[in-house]
Amino acid sequence: MEKVFLVGIHLKKGGGKLRESLDSLEELGRLTETAGGSVVGQTLQSLNSIHPSTLIGMGKVKEIQSRASQKEFNTVILDEELKPAQIKNLSDLIPAKILDRTRLILDIFAKRARTREGIMQVELAQLSYLLPRITERYGRFEQQVGGIGTRGPGERKLEVEQRHIRDKMASLRKDLETIKLHREVARERRKNVPLPTVAIIGYTNAGKSTLLNQLVALNGELKDPIYADNKLFATLDPTTRRIRLPSGRWALFTDTVGFVKKLPHHLIAAFRSTLEETLDADLLIHLVDASDRNQKEHCRIVLEILRALRPDDSNLEGKTITVHNKIDLVAGNVLSSSRRKMRSPDFEGEIEESVPISATQGNGLNQLLRLVEEKLSERMLETELTIPFKKMSILPSLYRLGQVETVAHRRNGIRLHLKLEKAHYEKLQRLIHEGTLK
Repeated sequence: MEKVFLVGIHLKKGGGKLRESLDSLEELGRLTETAGGSVVGQTLQSLNSIHPSTLIGMGKVKEIQSRASQKEFNTVILDEELKPAQIKNLSDLIPAKILDRTRLILDIFAKRARTREGIMQVELAQLSYLLPRITERYGRFEQQVGGIGTRGPGERKLEVEQRHIRDKMASLRKDLETIKLHREVARERRKNVPLPTVAIIGYTNAGKSTLLNQLVALNGELKDPIYADNKLFATLDPTTRRIRLPSGRWALFTDTVGFVKKLPHHLIAAFRSTLEETLDADLLIHLVDASDRNQKEHCRIVLEILRALRPDDSNLEGKTITVHNKIDLVAGNVLSSSRRKMRSPDFEGEIEESVPISATQGNGLNQLLRLVEEKLSERMLETELTIPFKKMSILPSLYRLGQVETVAHRRNGIRLHLKLEKAHYEKLQRLIHEGTLK
């Protein structure tokens, strides 16, 4: 196992709290363990300002250099994103592999990606990170590549590698656009028989995959369970399952990739299409780790990422509910497993209903599903329609899509009084002949 030494910084003039820097360094240790490394030591340096050449002070560099020379560790990971020159300078001074937080997270994502799209998205993010960090450490190595206009010294090795990376990135973007098109076609097909969609979002390791597995076991279609583990970014690729709500209708629940502090912008850019599609859900469940002492800070980070993805979406807050998970780990279990009014940690000043749950033990899941259905019902309208006898085949679809309140038999068919989601009203009209919806 790779021996790793962690380095964090605390900027005195930035207004940041020392506790937050220590927590970030602790999270970096968990990320390192997730990547397969063993943390053998760590240090936090307080600085008035960043050192442009090495990020940390030269005194700290010499201290790490001395310990690395004694073979105490073979990798150094810094809790900030390093500039290309900083990586080069630190590598020249310290006899160990130099990584930053961004490179570590990219490595974890590469390890966790399973689908073809996920693998390509991670590779694109890695290449975007690598491109400006290619240096001429190994000399100029001028070479001829042939062809008209290439006489003379030719391209340097650096230029050849940069061109190769740009070509690969262009190819990946083209392939991802093709996959995005296929996904949009599949989404349009699903709209023909529309089901409400619910996306589970939250900070990494909040228990999103465990929650979806428990909901499937409680009231869903039996399928292979989603991989879940007590690790950061245990699952990466989005997974969707059908869950039956208390009224009997079905909804699609999607487990999404977790967010983390200082999430690399390369990853956000590469996963933007997938994340934005998730935000198209009718309802968002923001899952919060109730046992996490930094839950307020983590909620803020999740909200910032959501707003960055959808800066013009005024309905984002209105369709988000907060659910506190892992109440079994709270000291004294001070949280009740019943619904209660509480101040939302996501949206300052607002009071909203929340359901404390324990995904591992199954506590509060029925209350959660009832709250989900209530929130979805707020988007529904009441209507009446008559189904001709020749269209009786769509009756099961109506029970899945809406809440049937009353049924009355008529000479020309069956008269239904039901609640239907506003967004699906026009789509349902395509299932029956013109003029039956009134």
